[in-house]
Amino acid sequence: MVHVITFTNLFPSSVMPTHGLFVRERMRRVAAAGPFRWSVVAPVPDVIWPLRRGVYRRWAEVPAIEVIDGVEVHHPRFRHWPGLSQGRQASAVRESARALVARLCSDGPAVIDAHYLWPDGVAAGELARELGVPFTLTARGTDVNVLAQDPGIAKRIAGVAERASQCMAVSDALASRFAAAARVAPERVMTVRNGVDLERFCPGDRASARAALGLPATGALAVGVGRLVPGKGFDVAALAVAQIPGLELVLIGEGGDRRRIEAAGGGRVTFLGEQPPERVALAYQAADVFVLPSQREGWPNVVTEALASGLPVVASRVGGIPQILGDPPDEHLGALVEPGDIDGFAAAISRVLEGGARGREVRAYAERYGWDEPVGALVETFQASVEVRR
Repeated sequence: MVHVITFTNLFPSSVMPTHGLFVRERMRRVAAAGPFRWSVVAPVPDVIWPLRRGVYRRWAEVPAIEVIDGVEVHHPRFRHWPGLSQGRQASAVRESARALVARLCSDGPAVIDAHYLWPDGVAAGELARELGVPFTLTARGTDVNVLAQDPGIAKRIAGVAERASQCMAVSDALASRFAAAARVAPERVMTVRNGVDLERFCPGDRASARAALGLPATGALAVGVGRLVPGKGFDVAALAVAQIPGLELVLIGEGGDRRRIEAAGGGRVTFLGEQPPERVALAYQAADVFVLPSQREGWPNVVTEALASGLPVVASRVGGIPQILGDPPDEHLGALVEPGDIDGFAAAISRVLEGGARGREVRAYAERYGWDEPVGALVETFQASVEVRR
């Protein structure tokens, strides 16, 4: 039996249960579909206590090993200096995980499944080379769109990408950027999109959903889901919503941009904080339109989740969003707007609301984004990676 070892910082823990849910959702399905044994190595930063503020306090509470939904998750520690050690992170992660990964690879055929290229993918690729095991790399967004713009980081990514059994990205746009950053032929990077849980995210009773979340029973609601940071652009959404009479904005997520978003919304923004998936599903059911005004994206799962819930989407024309919706999208699916265009977002949201609810058609469109296709591709990829090494 092939041992698939997922290597990524992006994975839920008992302390941070919503962190990296998208990797868990993908890989638990792959593990169930193939003849695989599955383990997870999710390194966490170790910051000296005088600098241990904010999220680093939460990282410090993560246990060294735990079982999450039946899978054994290991959390080796690597030394991190906030703001100073970005260029050294991959080496630190590699050293922290070497003995653990060697042990996990020692009891039969194994493949290392690395998500997020820096530092995780580079560290995993260098360990795989030392151990003589195959590995795959998956780019997910900021790793290619931002971090790979650093020449030193790009060089390290290129060094492991050329030896990977398979390079992957979650959207066509990201695959092109991955190939360019890693200096590999475009055909070396395969697009394997994320899927959406079509049972969890589905249309539901709007009144019941609003009551469960404590939201207003009447009036139009726009919902956004994501980190409250400048790159997600929720201040743009707040300013756009403020132009539309009677519309309120509901945001799910945490982050340092909350005060600025709140000020931009003029008292018409409700913050629900971080929420588990089942509560996020209720928020989609409660709303009339979904908004995502990001500056950049990979393949945002929240867009396919909203569509699966019968909710039209107004989002930035960036990353994999046009691939999901079509460009231009059919009118009933929503609209694409240039990032940062407040008036454009306001006009698009107004058009969607005036068009009325067409949830059945939106849901029918979303059903193409289930998990069967990507899971099948991944099972084949992992099996082929091991067969080539035998």
